Amino acid sequence: MRSTLAFCRRLIILCIVVIAPLHAQVITSPNDDRAYQVITLDNQLEVLLVSDPEAKNSAATIAVPVGSMHNPDSQLGLAHYLEHMLFLGSERYPEINDYSKFMRLNGGYTNAYTAQDKTVYGFEANDKVFAQALDRLGDVMRAPLLDEHYADKERSTVNAEQQTYKGQDARKLYALERFTLNPNHPMSRFSTGDLNTLKDKPGSKLQDELEAFFNAYYSANLMKAVLYGPRELADLEKLAKQYLTQIPNRQAEQPKILPPLVTANELGIQASLKPSSEIKVLKMSFVMPSVAEFYPYKPGHYVSRILGSDRVGSLSDYLQKAGLIEALMAGFDDNYGPDDSGLTVQFQLTDAGLKQQDKIIAATFAYIDLIKQQGVNEAQYHALEQSLKNSFAYLPKSAGFNYSMSLVANMLMLPTDEIIYAGFRLDSFNPELVRQVLSYLAPERVRLLVAHSGVVGDQVMVSYGDSYKVEKIQSDRMDKWRKQATDLMKQMHLPEGNRWLPEDETIVKAEHQDQAVELVKAPGLSLWFKQSEYYQEPKGSIALELNNNLLDQSAQQRMAGAILNVVLAKQLVGLSYEAGEANLSINASTSDGLMLTTGGFTDKQGELMLTLMDTVKQATFTQQALDLAKIEIRRQIENKLKGPTMSLAFAEFRNLVRLPAWSDQDLLAALDKVTLAELTKLRNDMFSQSGIRMLVLGNFTSKQAIALQQEVVKRAPVNAKSFYKLTRVKPEAKRRVTWSAASEMGDAALAYIFVSTKAGEAGQVQAELLNKIAYSDFYDLIRTQEQLSYSPFTASFPIDDYAAFGLFTQSPEQGPKHLQQRYEYFVQQFAKKLAGYDQAEFDKIKQAYIANFQQKPSNLDEEFGYMQGLWSEHKADLNSKAQRLALIEQTTLKQVQDLFKDMVLGSNNEQYLIQVRGSQFLDSPLGELKGSMDIPDLRTWQAKVKGQSGTQ
Repeated sequence: MRSTLAFCRRLIILCIVVIAPLHAQVITSPNDDRAYQVITLDNQLEVLLVSDPEAKNSAATIAVPVGSMHNPDSQLGLAHYLEHMLFLGSERYPEINDYSKFMRLNGGYTNAYTAQDKTVYGFEANDKVFAQALDRLGDVMRAPLLDEHYADKERSTVNAEQQTYKGQDARKLYALERFTLNPNHPMSRFSTGDLNTLKDKPGSKLQDELEAFFNAYYSANLMKAVLYGPRELADLEKLAKQYLTQIPNRQAEQPKILPPLVTANELGIQASLKPSSEIKVLKMSFVMPSVAEFYPYKPGHYVSRILGSDRVGSLSDYLQKAGLIEALMAGFDDNYGPDDSGLTVQFQLTDAGLKQQDKIIAATFAYIDLIKQQGVNEAQYHALEQSLKNSFAYLPKSAGFNYSMSLVANMLMLPTDEIIYAGFRLDSFNPELVRQVLSYLAPERVRLLVAHSGVVGDQVMVSYGDSYKVEKIQSDRMDKWRKQATDLMKQMHLPEGNRWLPEDETIVKAEHQDQAVELVKAPGLSLWFKQSEYYQEPKGSIALELNNNLLDQSAQQRMAGAILNVVLAKQLVGLSYEAGEANLSINASTSDGLMLTTGGFTDKQGELMLTLMDTVKQATFTQQALDLAKIEIRRQIENKLKGPTMSLAFAEFRNLVRLPAWSDQDLLAALDKVTLAELTKLRNDMFSQSGIRMLVLGNFTSKQAIALQQEVVKRAPVNAKSFYKLTRVKPEAKRRVTWSAASEMGDAALAYIFVSTKAGEAGQVQAELLNKIAYSDFYDLIRTQEQLSYSPFTASFPIDDYAAFGLFTQSPEQGPKHLQQRYEYFVQQFAKKLAGYDQAEFDKIKQAYIANFQQKPSNLDEEFGYMQGLWSEHKADLNSKAQRLALIEQTTLKQVQDLFKDMVLGSNNEQYLIQVRGSQFLDSPLGELKGSMDIPDLRTWQAKVKGQSGTQ
């Protein structure tokens, strides 16, 4: 097989070289009017410059083609540890965390990540300080202090990160997949690092290894960089030359990985893991020689697209109707390993599917055989071609930090001129390459990964502590798959044409581009409409809410709504997949009634919305679907105790401030009582007892929007009453609420939330500015100085019309009471700092905030996102963004100081102390709030606050 691929490789590369332009420019979407230029500095650092005149912030990113797979055996996790150590001061900026503080105080942020094959760093900041920010990044890459004084603290931080995430089943499955690769390949090793792997050992001193690793690989000739901002290309080039040429060129060579990723020993195996939560997963993984250089022909994605289809007759459709799976996901990774590509098919199993895994596997091989026999043809190719063509023609613009991070990572893997286009390029149909990929999808090459609670392992996963086992798949089992596949193939067929592909991309006549307008306003009926102010694209979105209070009438109704969500998601999967291939999206969910949304090309979107509506209205529900939905919802509720403890704290807080709300125990009891008749009645009531709220945005006319709503009303007659909106607890002065929960995960978590009792948007703006000042100091205390947590943070948010500010962290080191003491210490110290805060610093933070707020949206989603949020909250005016900006501009330092005194330090606020004790802290003492209410359970709390809030 490799020899055939080698021949294809030589032939195709020859063709590409012949047609490649001599001076290639970055190929961009016709929808992208930004200027791009690639330069190479004197130190051999290749830099991509992106000039976006609409940007207010600038961003810079640097990628190094060295990651976890390049860790020395003596110090596993070293690449990740270096990522942490780099930003604890540099030669000309020695103050610890100066880099991140500078960015945050100037309206930006920083981030970095370590992957198997690369490490990527970046920042975003207000363009006015771009030169100073870039100098800091350059100095870090030139001369980081790598101060051994902070070594133990950062080792603890790396360890805390591993402890925080090691309980996540997705992370454990990924680790299991790597640990079962060729043991001689570096990808098979533990990569994050912890206190056991990162330490001095005989013949290996951690500090020496750290410095050696940096000096060996952090060289300009290996790195790639991106500079993004509003300046002209010539100015960006000057900045690059001035600040990035300081990075030394050590003439480094990228390390070579010689061992194969898999040998015969690692193929035809099943690896089974006992997960932390109640999940049932089967993953089929196939490793093959790399086809990454054949990206212009997309052979792997051609196959995975068909395998992952949810359309009628597909593998997914067959298995879901058989009650064996809840969901299927297929994907192809061109760069699965240094010299390998990989295809995966992952199934979320039902209880029946867990017992019939071999039937699922056999059906998958049957569908693969069907593709081999009938699916390698021009029709399937053209379906992929049309989807990619439409996607690229109107590719939504990304911007700033995230865009720069993706670009710089692509520069390591792709020709620079194709870092944007490569994912959409499809030169021609190449059936031979497709068949080559399919030839590796054979029973003897499959790597099965299985996770469910019944697994009894015979090994313990390094640094995770979980039980697992690995066994060879016997030939007689494979023979049974092949035999079953022959019969199963007859019960499936390949996807055919797509009715939703756009045919008319005309831009409609301009109207209502500056302001949203409520075209229809009547009892129980509303229609808001707006075209894009910035983008003339044949795209848009429609939101339709069948508004009612049905789900808030009882715990049983709430659970019926949750079941309706799950059942509809499965019934709509075929329509969703077909729409997705035409660059359209659909969704159905329940909240204040039933919400239906569509998005993408507008040509057939109105028809799609009506089809979505009809499908939901006419759906028939079966007892099997009801039973499967109940199992899934029960698992979701029970898994809250097995997920991140901070997520549990948030969930508990949301339940406390929501009216009405029910405990998980009450919901589980109600879940069992929901009948098929009740589910059907709820769906029917949604269409007969609702008001209709609609939001139509983008490339539609007002006439089209009104006509669409008229069609909607034919399907769901209007209930002419006031719209229903979720109610939240009204803050009460001096009220103190202490609430605790226990988690099956190890860490503790604490959320300390302060709520203002003064309503108004001005307080919310002041809280946002307070958060921008406080964030870095809290992070520095809890993470850098005291090493209590990997990711502490502050946040401001509204609770209806009231401002709230909170301190949050999840800790593997200390329990809730100790965390509360450190939070209170922070509040005391920060109060002193804020009282004497420099006016110039405040002005800088505020101006950066204003610049971010005023920045032109990069795409339609960004443009309409703010308005969609207002609509979701039932705001009376969707054109209030200018008022918000005025409030920001008017906010003074004194107002922020007064807010802190009143909302955090004062006694007339409302406070919540939400604490979670993980399995390591079950005996750890809980924190207390002076004067806290005695709340034995959620029912008692709900009864108390309902009366106080005047809720019926």
